[in-house]
Amino acid sequence: MAEDVIARVKQANDIVEVVREYLPLRRQGRTYKGLCPFHDDHHPSLDVDPLRQRFRCWACGKYGDVITFVQERERCSFREAVELLARRAGIAIHWGQAPRDQERATWFELLRWAEEQFRKCFWESSQAAGARQYLQERGFRRETLIEFGIGFAPDDWEWLTRRGLRLGWTTEQLVTVGLCGQREQDGKLYDRFRGRIMFPIRDVRGRTVGFGGRILPGTPAEAHQPKYYNSTDTPLFRKSEHLYGLDVARNAAEQSGYLAVVEGYTDVLMAHQCGCRAVVATLGTALNAAHVQQLRRFAPRIVLVFDADSGGQRGVDSALQLFLQHEVDLAIAQLPAPFDPCDYLQAHGREAFEQVVHQAVDALEFRLRQELTPQALASLEGRRQAAENVLRVLAQLPANSTGTVQVKRELAVAHLARRTGISAPSLWLRLQEIYRQTHHLPGPPQAEPVRVHVSPLERQLLEILLAEPALLQEFDNQLPVELVEHRGIRQMLARMLRIWRAGEVPHLERMRQEFADQPRLCTYLLQLHDRGLALADRRSCLQDVLQALREREARRQRERLRSELQNISGDAPPPTDLLRQYQQPQPLTSSGP
Repeated sequence: MAEDVIARVKQANDIVEVVREYLPLRRQGRTYKGLCPFHDDHHPSLDVDPLRQRFRCWACGKYGDVITFVQERERCSFREAVELLARRAGIAIHWGQAPRDQERATWFELLRWAEEQFRKCFWESSQAAGARQYLQERGFRRETLIEFGIGFAPDDWEWLTRRGLRLGWTTEQLVTVGLCGQREQDGKLYDRFRGRIMFPIRDVRGRTVGFGGRILPGTPAEAHQPKYYNSTDTPLFRKSEHLYGLDVARNAAEQSGYLAVVEGYTDVLMAHQCGCRAVVATLGTALNAAHVQQLRRFAPRIVLVFDADSGGQRGVDSALQLFLQHEVDLAIAQLPAPFDPCDYLQAHGREAFEQVVHQAVDALEFRLRQELTPQALASLEGRRQAAENVLRVLAQLPANSTGTVQVKRELAVAHLARRTGISAPSLWLRLQEIYRQTHHLPGPPQAEPVRVHVSPLERQLLEILLAEPALLQEFDNQLPVELVEHRGIRQMLARMLRIWRAGEVPHLERMRQEFADQPRLCTYLLQLHDRGLALADRRSCLQDVLQALREREARRQRERLRSELQNISGDAPPPTDLLRQYQQPQPLTSSGP
């Protein structure tokens, strides 16, 4: 998208007015103050500057412009935030892929139409009488079923197909969104969902992207068909990434500080009906990294709620790996036998269920409790085997993990040592052995990578060029980008140069689009850009920075040459070319495209 279009969207959305739609603000001097929505704020820490069109929280550090604020508040991408603001201002935008965008809009409309067909059938058709009776007997109220858009697909191979084709939907469209299948032998369409209670699956913005279908109990199909059946993966839907009920649970999660993850659609419906709104479900898959990434956008704590008979070792081990590998507070709660969440809520109510959730323990403690039973702790062999089982989970993590992952692994080993009485060094040695065996390595795990310090000169170079991309020409002419030491800054400058050499301008908004999937990096770029704008004479500052970088490289070249000369044998004359390079260093020039 051209810079001027994004600029129009930002100009049409005053940051004070946008923020005011989410929270109260009061004027204080030239800025506005409010309670920060991004942390538990009790004293107004959010500062909104109408002149600079920026916001900053002095407590948690959140910073950015109106697009960043909407991204953070709506938990959406850069592109989605721009679209939301454009709609707010009545501005029509196109992202350079209008046909593809129109195609996606058509798919969403088709799924919305299908949801309406299933819903009308559920409430109005005699064919759905058994479905209505079943859900009523399960204790679901009418308003709950309406809120979640529950429907019914009759036991007819072409019920939806006939309606869709008659209204003008194409075969390709019906197949693409997963509503219909197509026989290989004759190309004839058939409904994928038949004789099933239909649960619309929505994205976080409330748009239907797929369906889950439950076979109606007591029907002949129950004996030979799966109990639950989800839409196949489509351009809009991947069951391994979506979470059922997240669109209606997200606001409650912000209030409660957690999201509880259950296993079934009806578990979610009953939880919300009973007032436990911060509850979602996976779609027949174990919790994975994509789920964790989504959940972390809305709550800092994730609680897995296992049925009494479903907290098996495989699920717990998967949860433990996620707990260790991600910066997330992941806990596990297990319901007493013989309840699943739906039945437990019906039998004991909201308070009892929330108590189970609040008593959840982190994934490591849950795993240790599974292993370190009184029987296991009663013998040396039992403790050794319990430790071995936990270490085999830890060995699945990357050996060169850093930051939170490494800290969690060290705490896990220390905790395991205390609980089993085995020394921590012995556990670390055994962990290394298991890691080498698991990954077929001849030697010990890799060492942690060396972190490179960010040079203030290199950071200022990026600040200047983000604020004034036209100066890229001078940078490119005077300094090879390869001489920038910090890998991240070097890659960013190289990306800017590629965009510039392609005839485009790598302005801030273009770079934020380039890295739209890395919101923290986008915020950092915005901060660097604003620092660059604060420089009075950026061209002069650029020349000073480039000169300092050239002098730095010249000093290093002389040091390398001096080292080479010193290593030459005392009886041998120094090579003439080395002496000439040491005495007359060559000027630095850019290597060009």
